[in-house]
Amino acid sequence: MRKVIGTAAIVMIGFLYVPIVAVVAYSFNASPVSYRWDGLTLDWYAALLQDAPLLAALRTSLLLGVLAGAIATAIGFLSAYALHRFPIRGKGVLLAAVAVPLVVPEIVIGVALLRTFSTVGLQNGLLTLVLGHIVIALPMATFVLLGAMRALDPSVHEAASDLGAGVLGTFWRVTLPILRPAILAAFLLSFTTSFSNIAISTFTAGVGTTTLPIRIYSSVRTGLTPELNALGSLMVVLTLVVILVVGVGQMRRILAGSAPGSTP
Repeated sequence: MRKVIGTAAIVMIGFLYVPIVAVVAYSFNASPVSYRWDGLTLDWYAALLQDAPLLAALRTSLLLGVLAGAIATAIGFLSAYALHRFPIRGKGVLLAAVAVPLVVPEIVIGVALLRTFSTVGLQNGLLTLVLGHIVIALPMATFVLLGAMRALDPSVHEAASDLGAGVLGTFWRVTLPILRPAILAAFLLSFTTSFSNIAISTFTAGVGTTTLPIRIYSSVRTGLTPELNALGSLMVVLTLVVILVVGVGQMRRILAGSAPGSTP
């Protein structure tokens, strides 16, 4: 029974990677159609570099992801720190308010944002995109950082205070370095949420600020081009590089902390 469950789990996990493998394989297919294999080629990668609208959409999504991710992480850190460290009245209500964007359908949030921007006279563009993506990234960043803060040993702050560190010194020299992995995780999660979002972007994007998901969706409606397979393959490679870099960094931190005579 255990062998059957293990085999089924491996098959199901492997099925998740079949579309990714197919995208990478067809990015090297010399044929422009997916139902025929005409050999290997790198022409689609060269064509991708010549696709100015697609590259412009990629730059917009990268800039948007960095801005929205950084701002959402900063606001989420301050919110989580205040909720964790200070006795705030109505803390449960505030936590529920932060979680609301996670359960409300994105199309509803998009319509609400569009109505709000229209009411205040704010034209759609990069600013409205950033504001909209912060709304959907902030809850995840806040809860990731709040969970990391709750996992901290309270005696660390007490030891820092006993050694003469003030509130600001304890925060800067103790709390912030310990929470650095959680801050990085919150930023990467916020960046990914922003980079892949299409519902909110549809309502908040303006002329000249088309994001990559919107561009790809528009292209797919007229047929999947081989350049999109090449772009998807490059994004998969970039994601693996980020995972390896972050993973290696975390492993070094663990090994340094477990080394004999080292300070955790």
